[in-house]
Amino acid sequence: MIPSAYLKLYPVEPGASQHLLFSTRKCSLALLPAELAAQLRSGVVPQEQAALLARLGMVVEDRAGEQAAVHDLPAELNRLNRALRVSVILGMACNFACVYCYEGGQKEGASRMNDATADQLVRFLGQRFTPGKEKLVLNLYGGETLLYLDRIRELAQRLKPLVEERGGSLEIHLVTNGSLLTPAVVAELLPLGLKSAKITVDGSAELHNQSRPLKNGMPSFDVVLHNIRECCDLLCLNLVGNYTRDNYQRFPELLDLYLEQGVTPDRVAQVQFYPAMQINDQFANPEFSSGCCSISEPWLIEAALFIREELGRRGFPLAKMRPSPCMVDIDDALVVNHDGTIYKCITMIGHKGYEAGDIWQGMGQGWQESYCLDHWKDEAQCRDCVYLPLCFGGCRYMAFQRDGHMKQVDCQRAFLDATLEPMLQQDLRYRSA
Repeated sequence: MIPSAYLKLYPVEPGASQHLLFSTRKCSLALLPAELAAQLRSGVVPQEQAALLARLGMVVEDRAGEQAAVHDLPAELNRLNRALRVSVILGMACNFACVYCYEGGQKEGASRMNDATADQLVRFLGQRFTPGKEKLVLNLYGGETLLYLDRIRELAQRLKPLVEERGGSLEIHLVTNGSLLTPAVVAELLPLGLKSAKITVDGSAELHNQSRPLKNGMPSFDVVLHNIRECCDLLCLNLVGNYTRDNYQRFPELLDLYLEQGVTPDRVAQVQFYPAMQINDQFANPEFSSGCCSISEPWLIEAALFIREELGRRGFPLAKMRPSPCMVDIDDALVVNHDGTIYKCITMIGHKGYEAGDIWQGMGQGWQESYCLDHWKDEAQCRDCVYLPLCFGGCRYMAFQRDGHMKQVDCQRAFLDATLEPMLQQDLRYRSA
């Protein structure tokens, strides 16, 4: 046995008697006495711990075989996948005017899915839900998703029996601004397959109302927080938010408000914050300039660690690190726009040249080239990188916004070099507490 090529070792603290081991392939975490960790660093596997370390993916028989398995991970996930995951944009109408929205100018016409497209969507999903599939997972988007409650109801009522007749189950997940998510809506949709809702709150009332006002310019924070309080015991809620380089240090204000208002860690599935992306395409709001278009921007390191620390200190669950291929790599992960056009990334709707087919003809030809499928395999820096299982070339959309195409990988090495160890230390402090 030899140490894995995807093993990272860190001292728990300077001069510590234990060292922290992390497998980027398995995302497993272990503590090992310093003298045994030193053996691993030198390439020697402690015999008494060899079996356990092998189960954790930290030592292997053959590095070449291990690397081949990692390179084959997207294909292996496709072989094992028993779910059809489809993101559906029901329409572009929205009651918010978020300053950084990636849909941007596409909302001006407030286009929506018509009856003929909805009928074909049901037929298309029925054709794609082939024998062996166990779940149809619908991630529903807008505009504002709940402006299309009638369409949600109709699609669910038609798809749920179709899937169940084939021995599967329907899961519906809403991506919503939260302004229309009431207990009555939740009660209506739960029997139809509703499983969760993702709601975006961008910090304290002041910050949120600046970045996510209602379309008429009025504040939206109070109604969203009210609905979160009313629904958090009825439905799995994932609370997210988008920070900028100018305001991330104020996001703990929202966490404290959640706790004051009874939105406690035991009542929500997740609270997670992300950097707002800088959109530079034809749909962008030219007045917004505080986002990021590269994971390597130095301020993101400080922001990510600060936000995660504040979440952990207040008892909110920390996001788990896990292998993360892009949905572009997953065969049965699709995006259907309101007009029936298929894309392979939710953020690419409306972008010419990135159509992957439509629900009448199915998947087309050439999308693999436009989305640069497996582009990381052409990069030696990726193929041999210890972080490959956590990255697989990074975010294609971020690369697109930065470079105008997806050919270049969005390398995350510098970010992970700076953040992985302190994030693991945070896990030790807060997950095991």
